[in-house]
Amino acid sequence: MSRFGKILDIDLSTGKIEQENMSERKIRQNLGGFGYNVETLYRRIEPGIEPFDPDNMLVISRGLLTGSVAPSSSRIHINALSPLSGLIGSSNVGGVIGFRMYSLGVHSIIITGRAARPVYLYLRPDGVEVNDARHLWGLDNRDTEEHLKKDVGAENVDMLTIGPAGEKRVLFACIMAGWDHAAGRTGLGALMGAKNLKAIVLQAEPKKEKMNSERADVIRQYVAQMKNSGSRYRDFSTYGSSGDILETNQMGMLGTRNYQEYQIDNVEQIDGRQLNQFVKKKSKCHRCPNHCKAEIELKGAQYKGFKGGRPEYETIIDLGALCGLTDPEALLYLSNLCNILGMDTISTGSVIAFGMELFQRGILAPEDTGGIKLSWGDAQAMEAVIRQIAQRQGLGDVLARGVKRAAEIIGRGAEKYAYHVKGVELYGGDPRGMMGIALAYAVSMRGGDFTSVYPVPEFRYTAEQAEQEFGTRAVVDFTATSGKGAMVKKCMIVSSIIDSLGLCKVPALSVIGDFSLEMEARLIQTITGLDISPQALVWIGERIVHMEKIFNIRQGGSPADDNLPEMFLKSPIEKGPIQGRKVDLAPMVQAFYQSMGWDENGRPTQSILQKFDLSE
Repeated sequence: MSRFGKILDIDLSTGKIEQENMSERKIRQNLGGFGYNVETLYRRIEPGIEPFDPDNMLVISRGLLTGSVAPSSSRIHINALSPLSGLIGSSNVGGVIGFRMYSLGVHSIIITGRAARPVYLYLRPDGVEVNDARHLWGLDNRDTEEHLKKDVGAENVDMLTIGPAGEKRVLFACIMAGWDHAAGRTGLGALMGAKNLKAIVLQAEPKKEKMNSERADVIRQYVAQMKNSGSRYRDFSTYGSSGDILETNQMGMLGTRNYQEYQIDNVEQIDGRQLNQFVKKKSKCHRCPNHCKAEIELKGAQYKGFKGGRPEYETIIDLGALCGLTDPEALLYLSNLCNILGMDTISTGSVIAFGMELFQRGILAPEDTGGIKLSWGDAQAMEAVIRQIAQRQGLGDVLARGVKRAAEIIGRGAEKYAYHVKGVELYGGDPRGMMGIALAYAVSMRGGDFTSVYPVPEFRYTAEQAEQEFGTRAVVDFTATSGKGAMVKKCMIVSSIIDSLGLCKVPALSVIGDFSLEMEARLIQTITGLDISPQALVWIGERIVHMEKIFNIRQGGSPADDNLPEMFLKSPIEKGPIQGRKVDLAPMVQAFYQSMGWDENGRPTQSILQKFDLSE
């Protein structure tokens, strides 16, 4: 077996399973993880394939360092043609599932076809089984996990599962890895449902790696970088990302009541400092010193005894402020209900907020909602709609398609209030607050999203750092457009590398905040023996971004996709700390294209294709 693991190619239509070894050549070309997935889709998905066609493939890969002794090396990446956007679908998840893949010697699982009946995959050291899952169909994620653990009757088992939302092909259905690790955003759970694939179970004894003095030294340095970051390490270790809510509200950037407002009263109730009272136990992903996850238990009469996971920053905004909800227990319950049913929390909050604004404006009436009064902050109404969405019933059947398609169905001016990029709902931070974030939303390959670009230098770098790296201090000026194209290019490239290595971006980019890739290059060398310089990593990362762009163009993407909803471009923020601000997007998009070596329509030039061996 290759030291980089094996690739399993599984056709659910025929039951045929092929296997090959991951080669060093492929690793040097794309590192694995996200990079391998993008290249696989780039090479194998033909133009004209629809997301729910059996020929669409789900590619699940661990990063080059996933499961190793590298700190925070928990991540796997999942890619496909997205049911939500029709473009590249991408999701990243931690926990221990990547460690199971590593222990099994599996680098990638490529799934094509469609099973004739519901099935689950069972990966063990002695092979792969395709097993009947008809008895699991209709179960939520928690019940599915419980039943499967009894079915296989083995220890050292973890799994990826879908709930009713995936089975019903809710276009923003997610894939769960345990109770509180979601591969969300682009509807890949719906693709599993379309393939009649209920779960992927991995059973493997933990694989131990030898530690030598060189490895130990590099690991100590990486962990020291985290812990020496001061308040960032302390805050993420204490509150996760949920501790940033209060700050975003103070800045006047907290999307509230579907972006009608920019701050919300009683915001402290849903900030991580307040949510800490419900934490029963800290938790973490494989080999992560950051410990940003937490298990919660609710205390109040309505939800007393309910257990789940603490939500992240984006979830709190979209299910909280965006819907006008500041009841902390209701928010915790609803975010976990989405996980149980298998729906992306960001898109779920966005479609509910969209529905609430339409109800407020009279575009939706009680007869359209089945009698549900979609009032701001009404947790009972939100729960009812969440359950409707998961079962594709009533208004939920419309909202299950995402705000773009829902607005087209509803009509009557609903499109004006549907906030998305490339069909993927925004994450809730108002893009008028920071121009770099606005650009990142617009040009993100997977749609309106922060984490696939991660433009933190805009609010983390000093003016001196910005000038040294990007040639202008304007990069750290939230109101300026200058330098943002080059900054977003760098962040997108580094983000693709971190995802291809299987490292977590929270410690690497949020806590440490080092975009040089020098420490990552050292980790690669000491753990794998491959000598890949930071400059070579940048080349690989840029090549991945070009492949994503070409893939999107082949699937019908156009320059019009690299845009923001009209409101953010034309309507200034009306009050608060950043009153008067709107987004001057076009020059930033053109600067980004130029920085990437693309033409004015965002198409890679012939010289770029030749430089990155993509001329075909």
